[in-house]
Amino acid sequence: MSATDTTVALPLPDSLLAALEEAEREHPEACMVLRAVRSSSGAILDFEWLWANPAAARALGRGPEFLRGRRLGEVASKDGIAGRLDLLRQVVESGRPHADNFTEGDVLMQGTAVPLRDGVLLRLRDVTSAQRVEEGLRETLDWVRDVLESMPDAFFTVDTDWRLTYVNRNAAALTGRSQEELFRRVLWDACPELCGTPFERALREVAAEESYRLFELRTGRDRWHDVHVWSSGRNISTYARDITDKKRVQAERDALLARERSGRLEAEALAQRRTHELMAARERLVQSEKLAMAGQLASGVGHEINNPLSYVSGNLQFAVEQLMPLARRPDAGPGVQDALNEALEALREAREGAERIRVIVRDLQTFARADELRLGPVDVHASLEFGVTMAMTHLRSRAQLERSYGQVPPALAHEARLGQVFLHLLINAAHAIPSGAFDRHRVTLTTRREGAWVLVEVSDTGMGMTPEVLQRAFEPFFTTRPVGEGSGLGLSICLGLVRSMHGELTATSIPGLGSTFQVRLPIAERFVNPGVPVARAEEGASRKRVLVVDDEPQLTSVLRRILGRQHDVVVAHSGREALALLEQDDAFDRIFCDLMMADLTGMDVHAELARRRPQLLSRFVFMTGGSFTDRARAFLQAVPLPRIEKPFEPGVLHALVESSPPRTG
Repeated sequence: MSATDTTVALPLPDSLLAALEEAEREHPEACMVLRAVRSSSGAILDFEWLWANPAAARALGRGPEFLRGRRLGEVASKDGIAGRLDLLRQVVESGRPHADNFTEGDVLMQGTAVPLRDGVLLRLRDVTSAQRVEEGLRETLDWVRDVLESMPDAFFTVDTDWRLTYVNRNAAALTGRSQEELFRRVLWDACPELCGTPFERALREVAAEESYRLFELRTGRDRWHDVHVWSSGRNISTYARDITDKKRVQAERDALLARERSGRLEAEALAQRRTHELMAARERLVQSEKLAMAGQLASGVGHEINNPLSYVSGNLQFAVEQLMPLARRPDAGPGVQDALNEALEALREAREGAERIRVIVRDLQTFARADELRLGPVDVHASLEFGVTMAMTHLRSRAQLERSYGQVPPALAHEARLGQVFLHLLINAAHAIPSGAFDRHRVTLTTRREGAWVLVEVSDTGMGMTPEVLQRAFEPFFTTRPVGEGSGLGLSICLGLVRSMHGELTATSIPGLGSTFQVRLPIAERFVNPGVPVARAEEGASRKRVLVVDDEPQLTSVLRRILGRQHDVVVAHSGREALALLEQDDAFDRIFCDLMMADLTGMDVHAELARRRPQLLSRFVFMTGGSFTDRARAFLQAVPLPRIEKPFEPGVLHALVESSPPRTG
């Protein structure tokens, strides 16, 4: 009922109550009629129920018949309707309706009281959910506002009439005005300096096309912002990030290169500083642009490959070892021997395939490795083959690959960096050859020794370079490719990498006939690679107890097969299970523990045992699949325990068990 409803005399006729009951029976909102209870002097002392619909009865937890004739204080709580006695009395005495909110139990009610003569018609509506939604929306809006106000970048929105609907403090600071001065004003009136600028054109294009724009904007004499403008419903949103420092670095770099091209007017000290700066920039670019994807593949996919590869290789080796004695038995018929020999051959081929996969993963890890520069003997042929493997997707559709390898000694180099150089030179050669003429083009790899140097040449029959292009080929940021297809840093980076290995990189080229890049590296004859002793299991050695901790069930199975014929193998499928087992039984000669597990990592197991049972740690061997977090790298550097990389050689596993330290206690 509304404020314009007329009052009705009480008591109500039975017909009117019947009609009210019929109309309100299925109504979801509570409705009731309360009659005033007066004293002998006429003062209202209380109210009693005359009628209530089912929704009202449910709200009060009573039946309609129970309510009829009951007073407020007998049924309702003082925090609920009974506590509104003064308000209901005021409605009756003033003859004016009233609405407010109150709680009835755990429910928030919105009540509307309409005066009747000597009573009220009271309607209740449950607004608990609406109140919670409103509070949640308010909290969300407050949180969004706090985020927008606390972020270091500028942000504002305008509506379809270009009125500013929100401006954070950083956006206001850019204009030199306060947020109050800008809010709800037309953008072009509040900031007339923006009219006629590229910023205005971009905003109007976004509004017309309902699209977005990304661009750089100069917002002051020495200040730049990276601006993102987009259409969102009926608003245009603008986000601006300060890139002044970035532009300053770019300007300094451009000025430095301009001075270099104008005649190298800088003094020797400045040239030395420039070299160090460029080398540092190249290292960062190599890490971010060249190694990012390979690093993720080597550490992520490589880890996922190494785990199943371990039990594939181990099971293949186990199967070969089991079948070989059967194939040699003299009592086996010719047909059986032929079948066994064919099965052995198939298993050996599968084992060779698994080995090829292991080599590929190892090459990826070599390519992604970014450790400190330590020079040592490197097989240039192995590095060339690594580059061929990685670049083959670029080469196979453009040219035939020819090798002309000579007898060359190891070169003094860095394996990972040399592999990167050869990879880039091979990709560069592929890009110099037009696609579609595979039979007419070749890429030739040549190695030979010249005195104290190892020479490696990468030649192609591609388009070649003019003398002018060849003269600038090794300049940083120089490229002949279209914009967006090359940074112009590849050959410059290669030159820096070769020089860091005390070598030299040169190029010759004839336009239309092709190019040759020559890498000269010093010979590493004075370096001797010490042999790595391999421990072997002794015949008739005593059985030992081995614990294998890994969350890969197939991997634990293959380790049980490899070691179980000579030793007693116990398996734990998580770090937590291993700790519980070692708490009850620590009589193990060797413990193989995976470094990276989902439950508790090997590092966590080590830390817990260092606290509880440090005497067990000398028996640990950590197993890795090639994926290392920063924490794992620091752990392996700090903890002097052996580790083996997946997939394993069975002989290494047996040797580690046989060389286990004696148990104490």
